[in-house]
Amino acid sequence: MALEKKEIRADLCVVGGGIAGTFAAIFAARQGVRVALVNERPVLGGNASSEIRMWICGAQQKGCRESGLGEELNIRNYYYNPDKNPYLFDVTLLGMVKNEKNIELLLNSTVHSAETENGVIKSVTAYRMTTQTEITIRAKYYADCSGDSILAPLTGAEFMRGRESKAETGEQMMFYGGEGDDKTMGNSLLIQARYVGKKVKFTAPSWAEKVSAEKLKSKGTCLTSPWDNFWYLELGGNDDTIADAEKLNARLMALCLGVWDTIKNSGEFDADEYDLGFFGFLPAKRESRRMRGDYVMTACDIASGGAFPDVVAYGGWSLDDHNPDGFDSPEGNHAIPLDKPYGIPYRCLYSKNIGNLFFAGRNISMTHLAMSSARVMGTCGTLGEAVGAAATVALRHGVSPREAAEYIGEIQSLLIENDCFLPHVNREASPVAKAATITCPHSENLAALRSPLERNLPGENNAAYIENGAPVTCDLGKARFVERVRLVLDSDLERDTFGGVDYCEKIHSMRCNVLPDSPTLFVPKTLAKAFELVGERENGEIVTLYSTDKNLARNVLVPVAAELKRITLTIKSNYGDSPVTPLFTFDVK
Repeated sequence: MALEKKEIRADLCVVGGGIAGTFAAIFAARQGVRVALVNERPVLGGNASSEIRMWICGAQQKGCRESGLGEELNIRNYYYNPDKNPYLFDVTLLGMVKNEKNIELLLNSTVHSAETENGVIKSVTAYRMTTQTEITIRAKYYADCSGDSILAPLTGAEFMRGRESKAETGEQMMFYGGEGDDKTMGNSLLIQARYVGKKVKFTAPSWAEKVSAEKLKSKGTCLTSPWDNFWYLELGGNDDTIADAEKLNARLMALCLGVWDTIKNSGEFDADEYDLGFFGFLPAKRESRRMRGDYVMTACDIASGGAFPDVVAYGGWSLDDHNPDGFDSPEGNHAIPLDKPYGIPYRCLYSKNIGNLFFAGRNISMTHLAMSSARVMGTCGTLGEAVGAAATVALRHGVSPREAAEYIGEIQSLLIENDCFLPHVNREASPVAKAATITCPHSENLAALRSPLERNLPGENNAAYIENGAPVTCDLGKARFVERVRLVLDSDLERDTFGGVDYCEKIHSMRCNVLPDSPTLFVPKTLAKAFELVGERENGEIVTLYSTDKNLARNVLVPVAAELKRITLTIKSNYGDSPVTPLFTFDVK
């Protein structure tokens, strides 16, 4: 008896449901694109999921934290999951996908084959283990967000692996000398400690690896530190992180158990009242295949700031090149901090030789050293949003990913409209908003509502401060057709309203260990909680455009599609106790 077969048609098929793939799917779906999101695991989030529990890291510079879908996820996680339960993180992310009617979600589905014709993908087929079904997805465009670039061997897409030579890239900041090789960064398995307030014994299995207390101390192991998430339990950079994955995973499990044995039983780590709260069985992978696009981004581009005319995403993590020897290395890893964020060009996000293939995540077209920065999930999320925007524009114009580059301004505008920060590209207020008169009693800095920057930067305040209950009125002069209203609120990207909470807790959606004093967090106090948007017609009729008493978004897009002469925003309260609420943008289009 043959397996049941099913066929799905979509505009965009996204392979991989990590942060990059999930964000690509959500972004495109919100623009009306029909999306099939295929993920081989039962949960979304990839390395950030409860199965792995790696932190979502991104740009490290002041004023450069990721907004867009990344910040929307953060806000929702604060609201639904204030104690950072990893399973509720999964639920929160899944909820964002479930809210999108244009996404068909295929969990537990592994893509194993593809049909191509004349350099164009016609279909991909996945096996869904829970239903024992083969599902074929036929789409106009495909996005490989799988991390491992599964569509490369299945479609013949060109890809790269390993470390380039200095002569090939011109990257003078290499840590590994000037010769290229096949080595990569390795995989990690994570463990988490949980304080239980009573003595807990641990007996290691016979196959656990022996690890000395001295070696663990050299890694900075400390159960009471909010920073110690055991990322350094890393192996495999000298092997093939795909082909040798099971062998590597077996040793990683033995290493993790040996580490916990040492922590519990050596007497050197004050761990009597700690239990093993989490043991990873699925490795977090840093590097494998990288796709080849029309441009290969280098660390030199990163160092120079990446001022590309086709910038669609950005990064700001350090050049963080892990030693291939991982935990076995006596010298550790190397990192070069960056003093500014860098742009990532669109030409790195589509295939050089497969005509309808996008990609986003750690597998984009870049060198090994550039990837050591751009691989982190905060950055991967911006890449996913960029692919979602590019697929939208390509679909609108009926063009290939490469041809969509002709509409780069449209792609950039769509990203900014959806709260994606782009270095070197500023927002421009709509002509309608520029011509309008904005007034509000008892407010400060109303001119900021037309500012090109929708966030505060060091020494630069770009917000207006609106008294709660005071109407902010946008007078259009005469009745005009209004397509939408866009508000950008202040979600405290730097988390200053979190007070004395450790910085590590402020910026990460997951915690490494559950401690007695692990803080319960909250929606940032600056964010508008309850507000109302009303419009006035030419005849004086007042219509409610939008109203909420539980806002969970920094970027609020309100569709209007009506003739109006005046629009009024009234912010009633925020999540703190301040009588004023910051507002970055009040734009009418």
